[in-house]
Amino acid sequence: MNAPTRPLPLRSLILLLTVLPPALRSAAVPAEPGVAILLVDTDRVTGSINESIYGQFLEHINHSVEDGLSAEQIRGRGFEGTDFDTYWTPFGDHGRATVADVRFENGTKSLRLQADGGRAGVRQGRVYLQEGRTYNGSVWLKRETGAPAVTFQVSDSGNHPLATVPLAVSGPDWREVGYSFTSPRTDPQAQVEIAAAGTGAVLVDYISMMRADVRADGMIRPDLLAALRGLRPAFIRWPGGSFASTYRWRDGIGPAAGRRYHPNLIWGGYSDYYSFGTDEFLGLCRRLKAEPLIVLPATDTEPGKVQYAVDWVHYLNDPATTEWGRMRAANGHPEPYGVRYFQIDNEPMNFNLSPERYAEIVNVYGRQLRQVAPQARIVACGQKRSNDLDWSQKLVDLAGDNFDILGCHNYEYEPGNFATGVRRIQDYLVKLRDYIRGSRHPEIKLAVLEWSLCRTYDWRAGLHAAGSLIAYEELSPDLAMACPALLLRNTTDNPEWRAWIYHDHVTWFPGAGYVVEKLFREHFAEKYLASTTGTFRDRPDRSAFFDDISQMKPEGWTPGTFDAIATGSADGGRIVIKAVNYADSRNTLLARLRGAAVPRQATVTIHMLSAALTDEASLDQPGKISPVETTQPYARDLAVALPPYSVAVVEIVADSP
Repeated sequence: MNAPTRPLPLRSLILLLTVLPPALRSAAVPAEPGVAILLVDTDRVTGSINESIYGQFLEHINHSVEDGLSAEQIRGRGFEGTDFDTYWTPFGDHGRATVADVRFENGTKSLRLQADGGRAGVRQGRVYLQEGRTYNGSVWLKRETGAPAVTFQVSDSGNHPLATVPLAVSGPDWREVGYSFTSPRTDPQAQVEIAAAGTGAVLVDYISMMRADVRADGMIRPDLLAALRGLRPAFIRWPGGSFASTYRWRDGIGPAAGRRYHPNLIWGGYSDYYSFGTDEFLGLCRRLKAEPLIVLPATDTEPGKVQYAVDWVHYLNDPATTEWGRMRAANGHPEPYGVRYFQIDNEPMNFNLSPERYAEIVNVYGRQLRQVAPQARIVACGQKRSNDLDWSQKLVDLAGDNFDILGCHNYEYEPGNFATGVRRIQDYLVKLRDYIRGSRHPEIKLAVLEWSLCRTYDWRAGLHAAGSLIAYEELSPDLAMACPALLLRNTTDNPEWRAWIYHDHVTWFPGAGYVVEKLFREHFAEKYLASTTGTFRDRPDRSAFFDDISQMKPEGWTPGTFDAIATGSADGGRIVIKAVNYADSRNTLLARLRGAAVPRQATVTIHMLSAALTDEASLDQPGKISPVETTQPYARDLAVALPPYSVAVVEIVADSP
């Protein structure tokens, strides 16, 4: 039997009754300020809201991990591929630095420093040093001939030495040689160099450097970790995205020096030694108190590939008494991770798979996952574009027994559609939800596992984020999970794909979507009370919108101008209203509170975000778009004016008796 159908909220009814003309493909604009009407009855709870609407998606793209979240400060540290040419500058006086075909661990190349009575070495710039901070690391060395003296040196941007540490070379075998120094000053453009002096040759490989306190505390850049904490992700999806289809999990576990070199061919070909692998990701999730969602590579049903993916599940969840559990324990993690969410690849249409063929893959992987992880929730890939119902519907029909959540994607590519794009994806999700309810698998939930206004990070992206999150809250609990994309991007990378967090090697700033999601996440409440969309013409007697609602003739109705949702905390102590004004004129939210749980006395706090459409933060102005907090007197009839292009959170907290 199908689950009972919940009545459609006002917004969805409007979507079914209203067709926007071409002139309203960008935000609709009223001729004069209007009002949005929201009746909040605490005795009538419409539904519950999944906290997992506020998830995040971490992909190895645009140096989000390597030269990003990872605190490692040496780039191209293994000299594989094009590392030497890309990241290092050789120098020598009666000596030379060259790449040699000498194996080190799982690599095939090493750096040879040959000193012929002089000095030879390599240096790398763009290193961030902080005054008073201790840095440590290691260099792997192997003496070939003679007895050259090897040093690790750090210099400032003016090429003045800050610290010089000797590296002892002993014996003919590879040895890891550690070093440590304290920086006497701050310099964002310092450089490091490794040099051999005297006579002889030494091989060098796998150089590492980071702040000592950070190395001891998870090896995550502290400022970017703080940025992630600001979002309070309920879950994190990893390692992709498209990157997941090519990710080799076994190459990213165990001692760092023994991990394999993988040039990131999916996103630019830059150097990656998988120093941020499975155990590092799970460590990050635990620090953020976020559920991990692991995306398994699953592009076909070849038995070896299926087993490779299933072995990853064993590594994550098996007890330490098993083969894979012992391997995890040997890597420093004896307790099973207990991962509960697994996704079967990402955007299979990228591999020219039909929905029928992908359904076969889901059936093979899903059956295996049901056996090895019976408590897990399995995620299958829905459509890539929100005009493709056919893909998602066929997957439900053909593979619905073997997955629990249908993960769709939604990118809005036209910045001008910051408002109408919200309607487009919501309309799609409502149709898909209703199809699932009528199918043989009505228990399947929806997810939007990649979404954003993906060609800008200015304030239009913030408005789009606000509308999207309001829509996702409204669609909950049928919508089980959501996470925007991208999460992080280095400012030096290709700007085509926009993100929530932008960083260089020193600091970061938020995209507009980040600012909005952080605000909404900080004021999450799990009970869905009411929602509204659009505006009416204002009138002198505003109480008539509520008192005479059954008789009043609505005038000046303008869709596409406004969205709002009211939610309540489980303990009844808070009512939270989230609202977005898409229009270029002021609109006012009129909210009436009624019901047994409405407080007699309360504090009303308003957090307002407002900016010009193309305003954006930067490294120089990270706080360009920031919320402004005000209060207003409490009343059961509230009027909150929203400036043009603004987002507001109104929090009503009952005063203590």
